[in-house]
Amino acid sequence: MSAVPAAWATLAAWRLDAPDVRRAEAEALAAIEGRVVHGTCGACGASTEFLRLPSAPGNLREGLACARCGCNARQRAAAGVLLDAIGDRRARIHATEHASALFVALKRRMPGLRGSEYAPGFLRRLRLSAWLWRHGVVAWVRHGDATALRFADAALDAIICLDVLEHVPDCHAALREFARVLRPGGSLVLTVPFHENRAESARIAREREDGGIEHFGEPEFHGDPLGGGVPCFHHFGWDLCDAARAAGFADAAMRRVQDAARGLPQGQWILHARR
Repeated sequence: MSAVPAAWATLAAWRLDAPDVRRAEAEALAAIEGRVVHGTCGACGASTEFLRLPSAPGNLREGLACARCGCNARQRAAAGVLLDAIGDRRARIHATEHASALFVALKRRMPGLRGSEYAPGFLRRLRLSAWLWRHGVVAWVRHGDATALRFADAALDAIICLDVLEHVPDCHAALREFARVLRPGGSLVLTVPFHENRAESARIAREREDGGIEHFGEPEFHGDPLGGGVPCFHHFGWDLCDAARAAGFADAAMRRVQDAARGLPQGQWILHARR
């Protein structure tokens, strides 16, 4: 999928190639005129245009939304990696999100896709389910915990998990759970706010025994369009690849997906791990 079809597992390896990658991206970005980018959406498959957000025209990770399905650059890049890795419409795939533009777009292409939300409260699940119904997906949103998935061992062909892991206090438990439920050769496609110049990840908060949260510095919360701010526990660096392998994956690497033809002039970091 990527115009720069490389993957890296360490900061040292990335630094060797970074100048060439940045140069290619700068050329692609220079070719963009105005607020509209044209290309093929990696999520819904439409040949369409991608719009910059007026509120944040420089945010090309959360911006450049597909005019057809509404998926942003990060979601579209991850969807492309998933579809390239699986390619079988009958594949058993779990998404750690359900009421989202990404899920709606992928469900139309991959009928075997299932989803969940971290939503222990009934009223929240009802509200999320109503959102799905309004967008043409007849399904009831189920509560899901990334550290305790409701699947048997080796039950899935793929998992797609986007900007969730940084909000899980025990991220290593979640990675082990992803590995447990994937069949041998199965794929994990994952995004986090990735710190590309940091070799080691940092824990910025922890969950106390009484259920409260202890922040190591200024508290950090990330926006959830349907549920308000969510506390962040981790800043991930390159050792995320090591953590995935330690959790049971045979290999793991960060891909920087940059493809102007798919409306991705700026590279998006995607972890692709194989069981």
